[in-house]
Amino acid sequence: MKRNHKYWQTVFENELIKLEGEQGVQKYGDDIFKAVAKSGDYLPRLQLMTSNAAMCKDGKFPINHYAIVDGQTFKDMGETIDVLVINWRPKALSTNDPIMAVYDVTNKEFTRICEQSETKDSGCMFGPEYLCWVPTTKEFVTFFMGGKSSRRESPNLKALLKKAATLKAQKIDTGKYTYFSPIVVPCSTPFELPEMEDIMEQVTKFNNPPATEIEKVEKPAGEEQRAR
Repeated sequence: MKRNHKYWQTVFENELIKLEGEQGVQKYGDDIFKAVAKSGDYLPRLQLMTSNAAMCKDGKFPINHYAIVDGQTFKDMGETIDVLVINWRPKALSTNDPIMAVYDVTNKEFTRICEQSETKDSGCMFGPEYLCWVPTTKEFVTFFMGGKSSRRESPNLKALLKKAATLKAQKIDTGKYTYFSPIVVPCSTPFELPEMEDIMEQVTKFNNPPATEIEKVEKPAGEEQRAR
């Protein structure tokens, strides 16, 4: 008897489920999959997706929600997110082609990017970048506070180093512009911490970036891309 494709797909799936039931749970977990599937040694980044972000303009992502961005994957974390603030480093970023990140403050490129950031729509920004742990997804991320409004708020995140913080969005009205920017408050909700061994591994990598790095990531969007 001739069977269609859908029939054989159903049989195949049922047999796999039966096999998995006989041999126990799936051998490899999502953590192993992430480790072998990622394209490089970059951590995902945490980003406030404002109305200026391309994904929001296209209606593909909620406005003023936080996203964990990993390559082309945008994970919606909602209007607020709790994080463990682990460490920080200076960063200058040019989103022009190619996207360049500079971490050495004595590097001429760092100075150039900082100076160009004062020009509107230059694609340049600078500020502190934080290493954080997100308990809800159990992953390490970076959070770059490179726009003028973000930099003004960044001391509040630095004050919570080695502590928990809640990130929200605040409306800013300059009279000429109205936009949203991150705001930081202490987090009072207990959450599970990562293993110290994992923390130290990430801190070591975070503290020793290349002086200059060509980033293979989509441009950060929103308030950070516009000099204010």
